[in-house]
Amino acid sequence: MDEIKEDVRAYGRPAVLLYAGDYDASGEDISRDFIERTDCWDRVVRVALTSQQVIDFNLPQAVGKASDSRAAGFTARHGELVQVELDALPPDVLRDLLETALAEFWDESAYQRSVDREKVDREELFGVGGR
Repeated sequence: MDEIKEDVRAYGRPAVLLYAGDYDASGEDISRDFIERTDCWDRVVRVALTSQQVIDFNLPQAVGKASDSRAAGFTARHGELVQVELDALPPDVLRDLLETALAEFWDESAYQRSVDREKVDREELFGVGGR
């Protein structure tokens, strides 16, 4: 966790966390716990799974674990105690959700500068054409 905080501080720019996890009491709490323990994010975006995605993609639901200490809070927020695994989403759907979320923050020109710089560095290290 300390490495994450150090990296965020070192770059000195807004830090954004894109998160995908199970739709259940634990899945929600993992993100809360991670955010709390790192305490370095300017923005957190839960990409998946949301209650609306469970409905939209007709994902299979199981009864949530009543023994989970977070079950009552989940039920209060969502009206029922359910459990839906992230891997219930088809891989192409999850990829599309992540790409869409990332697009808001992606800087193509910065990426291209990095690729160009990497090519120059490779040529300097290994000669023309790189490896």
